[in-house]
Amino acid sequence: MEKLINGKIALVTGGSRGLGKNEALQLADFGSDVIITYRSKKEEAEQVVRDIEAKGQQAMALQLDIA
Repeated sequence: MEKLINGKIALVTGGSRGLGKNEALQLADFGSDVIITYRSKKEEAEQVVRDIEAKGQQAMALQLDIA
């Protein structure tokens, strides 16, 4: 799997907590830059971005309500 996503950009909806957060961090471990979306937990989303950047990948959080 790592070879498939290394150097790619991943989009994770609901990436500020729970399963989405875990997925975003795992993708960063595999070498992917990550864009996460969040609905209302801006501080949590910003922390995930910092965690991803600490792994050496680029990250961005976008507020988005897909409902």
